[in-house]
Amino acid sequence: MSTRWLAGGLAVTWFVVTALGVLDLPAFVVVVVLGVLVMLSVESDARHRHRGVAATPRNLVLAALTTVAFVPVASGADLLVGRVSFEFVPLVLSALASVCVAIPRLAETREFPTSAVVGHRELILGVTGLVAGARAYQAGETVIAMVVFAVVLPVVMVVRRVRAGACPPGCLTRRPFGLQAANLWLFLAVLAAAGLPGTFFVWRSYLPGAEPFVTAAFWVGLAVAVVLVAFPLQRISLMSNLLAMVGSVVLVAQLVGTVTAPRDPVAIGLPLAVRWEAVSAGRSALVNNHWTLAVQRDAIDFVGVVDDRTHRGDGSRLEDFAIFSQPVLAVSDGRITEAVDGLPDLPVGGATRHDMAGNHLVLDIGGGHYVLYGHLQQGSVRVRLGEQVRRGQVIGQVGDSGNSGEPHLHLQVQNRPSFDVEDRNIRTSPILFVDATVADVRRGDSVAPAVGTP
Repeated sequence: MSTRWLAGGLAVTWFVVTALGVLDLPAFVVVVVLGVLVMLSVESDARHRHRGVAATPRNLVLAALTTVAFVPVASGADLLVGRVSFEFVPLVLSALASVCVAIPRLAETREFPTSAVVGHRELILGVTGLVAGARAYQAGETVIAMVVFAVVLPVVMVVRRVRAGACPPGCLTRRPFGLQAANLWLFLAVLAAAGLPGTFFVWRSYLPGAEPFVTAAFWVGLAVAVVLVAFPLQRISLMSNLLAMVGSVVLVAQLVGTVTAPRDPVAIGLPLAVRWEAVSAGRSALVNNHWTLAVQRDAIDFVGVVDDRTHRGDGSRLEDFAIFSQPVLAVSDGRITEAVDGLPDLPVGGATRHDMAGNHLVLDIGGGHYVLYGHLQQGSVRVRLGEQVRRGQVIGQVGDSGNSGEPHLHLQVQNRPSFDVEDRNIRTSPILFVDATVADVRRGDSVAPAVGTP
């Protein structure tokens, strides 16, 4: 009893600490830790093999409340932006995610004639997995979550098999175990495919130099998990199978989006005269961290890469980054409709939810299309509001202002002449670059002016 009370107290403490921002952790990690603590606050399913969650009126009400709380978590910031100040959106989503995970703690259980279909702890972990996955997707942490999952999954599988015992591979000839193995193998295969389309290139920005090790850890973890699936636990897990099916569907949808041709793209020139790399670009959460927020869905983030790193030295200074202070070019003839130049460049690793685009320009290129250049260097803007510019003209320099963890250029084509992350009317268009080595850019692509381009 004391252990369960301790876990409950730690769960409350964890929520308070993370809600106040004391710990800067990925959203899905916060949810997973909370879910494990809530799970430990209830009695183990293994002690009562025939006890499970019952279809009682109380549980139906709890399920309805969980669903209501989960809708905005799954929908993400788009449902809240314009109604809630953007800086508070993560706090609101975190609170709702915590509610989703905590409510199953109140579920009623009873004895069944046979082994419980869904145990109390299994229900909590199932909801936790669903909410954590949704938070990772909506927070732009899909790639981080994929790696963490691939590394942690085989460890958890080994521990559970050591503690609870496992069946030999021969039991897969029995229909329930065979179907479960096929479902889990399918999910692992889809997860492996999700790691192929330049997905891990972003780690050059997250942890410079670590991309080969991260990629290796991902593939080794998946390989070990594939083997362990052939040694199933003695009890079929309904929640594990449900989560695997949902994960497969979501990842397949993202993979399809990654390779699908753009709809109604806007053709523009290159914003930089040098070779650059796309650290975030494309039409899925696997390759584009902007994808889940409508006001920046088709945006592209540009970085400079030298020897597989975005910076020289230890990367502690803005000047260490290859792209910092690079001239920014007008991508088309047009007129400046917004110009901001007085915001400071933040230290490396700094970010703010105020003035998200930092110093920025918006260029009207006609046809109802406007190009946003974000995170420009303070004092570098060379054009004024209303000024006409020509394609290829230098209009500013790459900086690190606004919500920017490191120097990079944020570029998007939108339908509005100004930018505000809380403007619910902003919608973006896919970009095709003309006179470039790559026209339809995705994460990991290296792009430069085409040979012979003036």
